Amino acid sequence: MMQPVHTIVLLAALAMPACTTFPDLDAAVSPEARRAEYPELIPAEGLLGRRGDGRLTEQDAEDLLNRAANLTARARLLRGAPIDEETRLRLSARLRRLGG
Repeated sequence: MMQPVHTIVLLAALAMPACTTFPDLDAAVSPEARRAEYPELIPAEGLLGRRGDGRLTEQDAEDLLNRAANLTARARLLRGAPIDEETRLRLSARLRRLGG
């Protein structure tokens, strides 16, 4: 069984890394972000009240399938070797028709 002194020393040793600084993390925050105002907090009830029942309708499923098909078609058009100007214009027109 551990004696109380051993427990205190162990806890102190485990807690010491929490007192360190993290210069890489501190440097990642831009000066603009440091000067920015703190965001306005809103009650969580307002956020939770706006959610739906979490179920997809038939229309949602159809919309998602259409979006996936369009994205797949766009990806297929964008794959491949470098292209000449005429082909690039033709592909751009096709991509615009697909919603891109």
